[in-house]
Amino acid sequence: MPDSLSSAPDTPPGSTTDTTDTTATTALPAAPRDRWTVRTTTGLVKGHAATGVTAFRGIPYAEPPTGDLRFRRAVPKTPWTGVFHADRPGDYCAQFRNRRLGWIGSEDCLWLNVVVPRPDPRGPAVDPSARRPVVVYLHGGGNVHGSAGEPLLTGEHFATAMDAVYVAVNYRLGVLGQLSLAHAEPSSMMPDPSRADANVGLSDIVTAVEWVHANAEVFGGDPSRITVMGESSGGAMVSALTAVPRVRPLLAGAISQSPAAAMVHTPDLAAYWCRRAAHHWAELAAAPSGPGRGQVRAGEALVDTSPEALSRLTEALSRDNLSAAHDLAGPFAPVVDGDLLPAHPLAPGAQTGLPLLTGTNRHEYLLMRWEPATTAHQRARARRLAAAIDGSVSTDLFDRFYARGRTRRRCAMFMSDAIFTAPTRRLASVQPDGAAWMYRLDLETPSLRATGVRAIHALDLPVLFERYDAGRGPLALALGGREAMVRTTAVMQPRWRAFIHDGDPGFPRWSEDHTVQVFGAVEGDRAGDPAEFTVPDPDPELRRAWDAVDLLP
Repeated sequence: MPDSLSSAPDTPPGSTTDTTDTTATTALPAAPRDRWTVRTTTGLVKGHAATGVTAFRGIPYAEPPTGDLRFRRAVPKTPWTGVFHADRPGDYCAQFRNRRLGWIGSEDCLWLNVVVPRPDPRGPAVDPSARRPVVVYLHGGGNVHGSAGEPLLTGEHFATAMDAVYVAVNYRLGVLGQLSLAHAEPSSMMPDPSRADANVGLSDIVTAVEWVHANAEVFGGDPSRITVMGESSGGAMVSALTAVPRVRPLLAGAISQSPAAAMVHTPDLAAYWCRRAAHHWAELAAAPSGPGRGQVRAGEALVDTSPEALSRLTEALSRDNLSAAHDLAGPFAPVVDGDLLPAHPLAPGAQTGLPLLTGTNRHEYLLMRWEPATTAHQRARARRLAAAIDGSVSTDLFDRFYARGRTRRRCAMFMSDAIFTAPTRRLASVQPDGAAWMYRLDLETPSLRATGVRAIHALDLPVLFERYDAGRGPLALALGGREAMVRTTAVMQPRWRAFIHDGDPGFPRWSEDHTVQVFGAVEGDRAGDPAEFTVPDPDPELRRAWDAVDLLP
């Protein structure tokens, strides 16, 4: 724990205790002493001014999942005494970031940021009577990387543009949060699988949504208008939430951007990845590593080892998934447990009826062209995945529509459609009453074309969050093209705002002729040219071919 954090037992990690501010107790909470402090169900929280907003960062919503709570579902936070000073985000959840940074973060990472629009800098920090809609945002990162505290996701511009309370949630990743060890066989890695719960990371998000619903009014939010939103693996978690009955009464809508919507395990698939984890754990224990952080000792169980060692196991499983292309879900995903998640979200009848705004970027996986692997290696990986999805049906589709992966671009477009586009369309198609809207982002800039990645995965985030200096923004603007990005922001943000406020983005539903709303000004267009188009059933032949593929594991 950093020296700047209080270790007092009644003080949430990441806070500073000020016992002179209040004598709050659970039975008799004290009133806030200044305009920056609000009283939540878990205690007093003090925010601060940021650009056009009031921000409350790093608020804990659950107990630290350490000790006996490792691999257990989230436990709601016990109320604290004193004032929690919410002036900075908490730690990243433990993760292996990259070879340069190595392991970063902490197990004590269940916190959230709240950002409230403040149009009048002379006005109150929070207006409880505002009754703004609330957006609960889930970050991406393949369920192994990322944080609600990333610069791209600070939310000042987004909260203001949406006129909504913005809440970014941190949740457990990798082996610590997204591998269902409850399905492991007894081994030295996990001698007693009953020491683990299923859907640990999903339970974090559910617990956060419950906290937000209970406290929305404190921040000037409307608890009857909470939309859950996420991108990439965060979008996949949103997709899973649309099939979680426990949160249905708490949510008004869902926005799932570039979701790997098939990223959900069956019990058998969860058990497979637990076996792979046991294999890699034994390899790590046998490999010479020397003393220090991340060392794996022979016979050591996951419940007893260091978070650094668990991050090494997460990295090993991620490499395994990249090379094997065993399934669409990969090792780290929620699992159909008959409890929190009763059914796969892509299964007919699984949806709970949340209105859904979802879509993809046109060239999601053209990142694959940057990989050092040979075209032959990429072709083999794409074909393995095609065979794993639905046998000869998806293999024939790969051969017919993607020219057997003859080029790197063909391989990348197959991976884009298999991982993102086809599951997203399926998710929209199974929504009750057709309450789903589909979009596609086609934005291109000179540098995106020059590098060959075009409308790349995660390009939607700097556009929607109006943070051209973060995420894909610097890459997109390296050779100019800011006007195209600004114009795309200008057409996308009002659609998201309409959905967040009223549950309808204002363009035709997917159920109406498989209609897609296409966004993205192209550099060189005239200023008056539209940056969005309504397109009925783009590429119908390819869509019908994917419709015939069984995407369920």
